[in-house]
Amino acid sequence: MKITKIRVFKKSLPYVSGELEVGDRSADRGQLSNDLFNSTVVVIDTDAGISGCGESCPWGASNLGALPAMPGLANALLGKDPRELHQIERIMDSAIEGHSYAKSAIDIACWDILGKTAGLPIYTLLGGKLCDGAPLYRCVMEQEHDKILAEMEQYRAAGYKYFKLRVGIKPEKDIELIRYAAKLAKPGEVVYADANCRWTLHDALKVVRAVEDLDVMIEQPCFTYDECMHVRARTNLSMKLDELVTDQFMAERMTRDLIADVACVKMARVGGLTKARRIRDYFVEHGIKVVAECMMGGEIVSAAVSHFAASTPAELLFNTTDLHAYHTKPTGTLAPPTSDGRMYCHDTPGLGVEPDFESLGNPVAVFG
Repeated sequence: MKITKIRVFKKSLPYVSGELEVGDRSADRGQLSNDLFNSTVVVIDTDAGISGCGESCPWGASNLGALPAMPGLANALLGKDPRELHQIERIMDSAIEGHSYAKSAIDIACWDILGKTAGLPIYTLLGGKLCDGAPLYRCVMEQEHDKILAEMEQYRAAGYKYFKLRVGIKPEKDIELIRYAAKLAKPGEVVYADANCRWTLHDALKVVRAVEDLDVMIEQPCFTYDECMHVRARTNLSMKLDELVTDQFMAERMTRDLIADVACVKMARVGGLTKARRIRDYFVEHGIKVVAECMMGGEIVSAAVSHFAASTPAELLFNTTDLHAYHTKPTGTLAPPTSDGRMYCHDTPGLGVEPDFESLGNPVAVFG
């Protein structure tokens, strides 16, 4: 089997609640607003008549998307066997350094082809279904008490037990929001505060000391590894790291230093499902819980996430999220099903989702 054509589609995904606001790292701690996310969908065609799809949707500082690297990657892959996943990985890493977002979309499409060729869902190829229904978290984006209460009640009614509070704007406000949200949590629910690297070391220490008495988790307090390590050594609160999980080396360093209770493994950040599985398995082998997910995206990337989560041991899967639910436009069909705060994966071969070409429109680039 050989790759004969690679089609690339660009899709703007409107955020479901209008705008997503997070704090920035400027001196005045302003707010960054995102209302559109630029998703790249890749469709790989083969001489066997089997096609596979993948998707990548970075955001924030990486929101330039995956398109710039596509010509170099596609030209290196034409004529290669997409089922040889490690060879595909090596070819892409040799062709272009970095550009994990572009590589992730291609890698996922190759997994889709492998699953369809084998007649098996991707979770089987990843080692089997170890979690039948991955627990979902929901982001609580609001900054006002009544709106926080309304969001948590809405998500709780839908079965969610994990609530991620967006913080990182001003430490005094963050302390107030964390304390308020923690009071709303019921037995069995988990509240954690995600600063997205946006606290200075001074701010992070101020916040964790002020909420030390609460049963909450702190996520990615600072930008650098050393700063996060400094915070970790000075609090008894649980810590989750996200942006620092970039490759195998960092996974090994985090494990050695005991810096995190939970590690978030995002396919697009590390370069695809092939690399993500390797990193996930390393954390699992060392007893560190993982969040199995990606950056942003629609139904295609959510399908990949569902298989990634399903193949993670249930006792070491912290949670995941249904990324397609954050947007109002589709990239594929059918989305992985969700019920009572959990996401399930399709049992059909490959991802179990196909591109929604009516929504995607014409490709922005075709190679081959």
